[in-house]
Amino acid sequence: MPLPTVTRDPIVVAGALAILLLSGASGSAQQPSGPGPACGWSLKQLACMDWQSLEAIYRQAEPGAVPQVYLRGKAIYCTESFLSGPKSAVTGAFWHGKEFHPCDGMLINQWLGVKAVRARVYLGSSWLDGKPSIIMDYRGVSRVVWKNVRDEIREVAPGVYLGVMYEEKSCCAHMRMFFALETPACQKCSCR
Repeated sequence: MPLPTVTRDPIVVAGALAILLLSGASGSAQQPSGPGPACGWSLKQLACMDWQSLEAIYRQAEPGAVPQVYLRGKAIYCTESFLSGPKSAVTGAFWHGKEFHPCDGMLINQWLGVKAVRARVYLGSSWLDGKPSIIMDYRGVSRVVWKNVRDEIREVAPGVYLGVMYEEKSCCAHMRMFFALETPACQKCSCR
């Protein structure tokens, strides 16, 4: 899948550089090197990155354990895409995160504080690079919303997951966006 071009917007570039300087990571904003900051990536840092950086971080990560709690979520649309800012704001107003139930192999999304939109959760192969990922498959479970969607996540820091959302159209899957999830404990971490 072709990646979008790197943004030349001075505000976005300055923000990415500030994140790298504050996090102590080396390398450019487009090609993060190593596993990231000393305590890993935070939801807030991931939400400010371009898709090339997110893909590089995702490819370096391992799936980690299937979460067993509610994870707060943040949608990350490509900054180069049409209306990416408004789409992020609207999604953030409605979608709050995912509640995992590993004993049942399921999760439930939270929309406006209401539990809705279920998915099967299992370990499987990534559609991005074929490596192991935690898969969240709405196909065959959700009848109306997300009935053709499959997500996958990997743990990029303890309790912080980076995910990719795919939508199947006709015979092909299209990457719609990245998203990040974090446990409530991560929101209080002193190094973020």
